[in-house]
Amino acid sequence: MTAEQKTNNTNHMSGITQLFPQHAEALNLQGLYLSQELQHPGRERPFVYSNFVSSLDGRIALPAPVRNTHQVPAAIANPRDWRLYQELGAQADLLLTSARYYRQFALGEAQDTLPVGMEERFADLRQWRIEQGLKPQPDLAIASASLDIPARALAAYRNRQIHVLTGSDSPPDKRRHLEQLGIKVHLAGEGLSADGRQMVDIMGQAGYRSIYVIAGPSLLYSLLQDARLDRLYLTQAHCILGGEDFDTISWGSELRPPQKLRLRSLYYDSATPADCGQLLASYDCLTTERLTQAGA
Repeated sequence: MTAEQKTNNTNHMSGITQLFPQHAEALNLQGLYLSQELQHPGRERPFVYSNFVSSLDGRIALPAPVRNTHQVPAAIANPRDWRLYQELGAQADLLLTSARYYRQFALGEAQDTLPVGMEERFADLRQWRIEQGLKPQPDLAIASASLDIPARALAAYRNRQIHVLTGSDSPPDKRRHLEQLGIKVHLAGEGLSADGRQMVDIMGQAGYRSIYVIAGPSLLYSLLQDARLDRLYLTQAHCILGGEDFDTISWGSELRPPQKLRLRSLYYDSATPADCGQLLASYDCLTTERLTQAGA
């Protein structure tokens, strides 16, 4: 790499201002979330975290032409947020997803492959995992009521241990089919859908300590409802998208009491999106924190 390329690369990763807790010096994007220490050794149950990129009016996904499913709008999707997404993924020993992702993958509509990315730009993250004694890639857990999970989508991840979390009333024939494929199927609640608390607890019993939730609003709602989300990372791009058909970060009946979150960190990224920038925030979930302290 030439001196000019090194300078350009540094500039590409710079431009981060820490707003909370206050920090005077500018920071680099690369490594910003690797300092989060999400493994939490010795904790009684897994540490569960998730992240989203959103517009100022709360849109995380909108319809798109010639697609069956919503997608992250181009106005807020950006490589700097994607770098942080990969850094969060690098620290997980398990990724918790929904079956919807695999159906999108089979249709060619998934945003990308699951972390950690195999591109050269993420080689440092793959090396970091090795240095931390982690597997080369996180294992996978899929929450699904229908068990409609295309086998061809799973084929891309057969080098990882795959778990399926479902309800006791889910189709028995589909459960058997998945088990015949070498996938571990866990019953995590009554009815069709898996219960948020049981999902996390079962994965904790399987030895996982750090769970990164990469899914949509319904799964996040389930974890919030059952007090099993510990931290939320939210990138908020400074633009308003509008639209009447959209996804936001959580979907379900009103949470009573509401889930309260405490701001843990806040950064301003002036580089992306062009001319407006974005905020990079992380929040600790207070209800989960109290339950953990009480031993629940």
